[in-house]
Amino acid sequence: MTARLFALGLLALALGCGGAAGRSAPLRVDRQLSGGATTLVLVAAPGVRINARVKPSLELPDGTVLRFDSPHLTADSAYFTRPPTTVLSGSERSVAGTLRASVCSEHELVCRTVTLEL
Repeated sequence: MTARLFALGLLALALGCGGAAGRSAPLRVDRQLSGGATTLVLVAAPGVRINARVKPSLELPDGTVLRFDSPHLTADSAYFTRPPTTVLSGSERSVAGTLRASVCSEHELVCRTVTLEL
């Protein structure tokens, strides 16, 4: 019985962390074109921190996985202090794929995983 209640609690937590109607996305991806490459910049919404211990990733339709990173971290190396970036070869006008990142509110001690389809 306890395991069932625990599983139901996890399900409720997962559903509660999902994108409810009217709630803005905690992240966005900006593009910067430079020569023959596209730099993708992962920008957090105000009040949201991106977990640096679980590097954000973008899985492209062909299966390629790009990891976002930045050398600018908090003193404990837990969060990025500047938006992490990754480079996509070629000058892509649009980016498609599945973005996965661990984020938390500035007031939360536990981060949650966010999955966004681009």
